[in-house]
This record gives sequence, structure tokens and C-alpha cells, in this order.
Amino acid sequence: MKFLFENHSFRTTDCGQFVDMTDDVRELVERSDVQNGMALVYSPHTTCAVLINERERGFIEDFGGLMEELVPIKGAYRHDDLDARTENLEDDPHEIPNGHAHCRQALLGSASQAIPIVHGELQLGRWQRVFFLELDRARDRRVLIQVMGD
Repeated sequence: MKFLFENHSFRTTDCGQFVDMTDDVRELVERSDVQNGMALVYSPHTTCAVLINERERGFIEDFGGLMEELVPIKGAYRHDDLDARTENLEDDPHEIPNGHAHCRQALLGSASQAIPIVHGELQLGRWQRVFFLELDRARDRRVLIQVMGD
């Protein structure tokens, strides 16, 4: 069995930003020489998501509107009440409220995606793309891509 791993680091620009990772995943699959296996795309953060969907402006705008309707940025979140919260605190007394981002990620439930590889090709549908979705604010982020198989 073969394994190939890459750590992609980048900075996002805004809440709701879709970062297309598809070409990065395909390139790693090609370099791995895996013919049949799996590509795993994972982010070790709690305020983002890894999604598979269509790269189309209307969908991206619709999705942003849906997220704001379901989990508004300016909602009242206990996570943001630093007088009441006693767990998982940053050393920074000026921690930026991001309860909305944690709730959005929990609702989406997608820190990772696994994509089959058959005959050396990612098995994505015609319009499917692999996205990192920023749910918080402009931040430094990491996405881990692992290809495994024969």
C-alpha cells in the first residue's frame, strides 16, 4: 500500500470564502501513483468545513444566505460570553467572538471528505469540486491531504 501526505497552509480572506482544493488533491493523486484507493482531505480546525459541491457563483451566494439565515453572525452565542465561559480560553483577553463559526461547522459536520480513486482518477462527479470553507474570519489555515491505496 502507498501513502502520500501533504500539508497545505494558506490564509483566508473572509467569512464564507470557498477555497477550491480540487487541483491540489488531483495533483497529489497523480504524484502518488495510486491506482485504486482513497484521497482524504481534512482540516484540523473547528471553525471551517471541507465540502464537495459545485463551483458556481449562484450556489455560493445561496449558501452564504442560508448560513446567515440559520446561524447569523451577530446571533447571541454563549461561546462568545467570555464572562461566563470558563473552558478553552485563549490567552488573549481580546478573543474575537466566533460562536457562529463553531455552530455552522457543527451543523455542516464536515471536517473532512474522502474521495475514491479508481484507475488513478478521483471519482468526482462532473461538477463536483473539493472546497475548504471558511466559517469564521480571515485566518491562517491548514488542510491535510492524504492519498492511500495500491
